Amino acid sequence: MFIAKRLIKRESKQKGLSGPIVRIATIGIALGMAVMISSLAIVVGFQDEIRKKVIGFGSHIQVTNFGTGQGLSQPKLLIDQPFYPSIDTLDEIESIHQFALKEGVIETKDNIQGVILKGVATDYNWSFFKDNLVRGEIPDYSIEESKNQLLISSYLSGRLKVNISDKVAIYFQNAKGSMSQRNFIVAGIYSTGLQELDEQFILVHIDQIKRINQWGLFANLRYEGCEDGKVSLRAYGNGGNGRFRLKWSVDSLRGKGPHDFCIEKDTTIYVVVSEKNTISDTAFFNVSEVDDNSSNCRCPEEQHYTITTSGGSQRYYTGGFEILLSEYDQLGRMEEIIYHHLNYNLRTTTIRQKSPEIFNWLEMLDLNTLVIISLMIIISVINMTSALLILIMERTSMIGILKAIGASAGQVQKVFLYQAAYIIFLGMAIGNSIGILFCSAQKKFGFIKLDPENYYVSEVPILIKYDYLLYLNLGVFFICLLMMILPTGAINSIRPSQAIRFN
Repeated sequence: MFIAKRLIKRESKQKGLSGPIVRIATIGIALGMAVMISSLAIVVGFQDEIRKKVIGFGSHIQVTNFGTGQGLSQPKLLIDQPFYPSIDTLDEIESIHQFALKEGVIETKDNIQGVILKGVATDYNWSFFKDNLVRGEIPDYSIEESKNQLLISSYLSGRLKVNISDKVAIYFQNAKGSMSQRNFIVAGIYSTGLQELDEQFILVHIDQIKRINQWGLFANLRYEGCEDGKVSLRAYGNGGNGRFRLKWSVDSLRGKGPHDFCIEKDTTIYVVVSEKNTISDTAFFNVSEVDDNSSNCRCPEEQHYTITTSGGSQRYYTGGFEILLSEYDQLGRMEEIIYHHLNYNLRTTTIRQKSPEIFNWLEMLDLNTLVIISLMIIISVINMTSALLILIMERTSMIGILKAIGASAGQVQKVFLYQAAYIIFLGMAIGNSIGILFCSAQKKFGFIKLDPENYYVSEVPILIKYDYLLYLNLGVFFICLLMMILPTGAINSIRPSQAIRFN
């Protein structure tokens, strides 16, 4: 170690052949290290950016019912589940929210386009679309008046020539197989740069999709009039598969009616609409302020009766749940944990399973990084091998003297390995500084731009993962140092008598 330190100090000041060679080797390692760090940060950043865009449309994990619906639509699923919403208390889970999908056709006077409507509720995590909002605002679905608003992409907005506050008509295939129309108002316009998804997805309130798919039942009553003190009521039922039953508060009555009721006092008449495997719904006819002293049937005044409903049982259903994780790396483990806590009729689908082509493509980028790192390591090894051989040649006489006084070939090798380790470490330190400085500048200022139509991002993305950086530095250092054992093997062929006589 002592001899190696003295040699390192002398090499730094020496003006002979070895001095420039050592500096060239150091610069080569520094540049190679900077290229490796930059390549790794760019590839990891690009993968992370694209993953975020895809996950923004579908979250990490979806929980849905087994079976198939029409097209993309999933069979209805009860919202009341043991994991909802308490599962978001886990540290690995950022949020859980309801969703439903439905194909539709959006039509304007200028164009027509097939789209996928994603229905969301008040529990939806809007952070992704807030970051990518370009005009307008995010719909506030906690307000009843906003339930006919939608969020559309900039691509669709330009193609269909619609803007903020414009009305658009969307056509769907309903549960009966015919087409239904819904009118919406454009509340906001987003742009993620991922055109394959931007050209498809429109976000609406989930109730719109529930009504189109006829999830749940709707009960209602109509006041047909009053004659001879008897109120005539007709019942209506909607939703489900249409094969529902009507049960009145008077057990003897069946069917829609109209049925007559004698009103003698304050009373409530109700009808329950029910269907197999679907939660029922109820409508009420309430009469108040009737003279209790009268024993005859009386027609209530208009202001003394009301018709109310439970609001429809569609509010108990959803298309599924989306679970957003804190870290993508937790996907496999959390999917397994969630799956084992689900009922037998539920299943999990990861974002990798929904978009395998995108994630397989992103994984192929790892090969590019591996090739670049391998090439840079080979170049660094060649530079260091050349430099070390020159150092050995210039120190032939010193090697002969060390051997003559009893030093073994292994001890002499250690001297040059220490010297090589210093050069490698110095080059890596300089390379790390250059690489991290470049990556930090690109991340902050974004001076290297890209065409978003081809690369999905407007500037070169950067993500420095310091655990990756640590593994890269350790790997490069030990590989380069290990390869230096080969050139130091030349020391074994140097004989003290020849080396000293040569000097």
